[in-house]
Amino acid sequence: MSREERRAYQRQMKGMEKGPQLPPAAKERAERNAARRAQRRSKEPATQAGEFTTQFWLRGVGVAAIVGFLGFSLQWGEGMPRALYVGMAVAAVALLLAVGFRVLQRRLPAARP
Repeated sequence: MSREERRAYQRQMKGMEKGPQLPPAAKERAERNAARRAQRRSKEPATQAGEFTTQFWLRGVGVAAIVGFLGFSLQWGEGMPRALYVGMAVAAVALLLAVGFRVLQRRLPAARP
């Protein structure tokens, strides 16, 4: 390879020797994302086991409504007032069970890793 060919080859490969680099904006974004991930890992869980959160109440009432409707549907052949009472009773029992389990969960000692 002549001197001229070697210099032309070096000019062509000048950017390749360093390897691929991220643009400055992408590098800053990657650093911010890494900092966010590290911050999320270091935080304690937002809610502890056994707390009555809005999410718990929404799920509990939703499940109780579905179970109550199933009880209502199973008793439909017996007549309207009885079916309604059975559906409401089943929904109340389902909600009380959910609350009871949450209270028991609160009373248990916290699991330690």
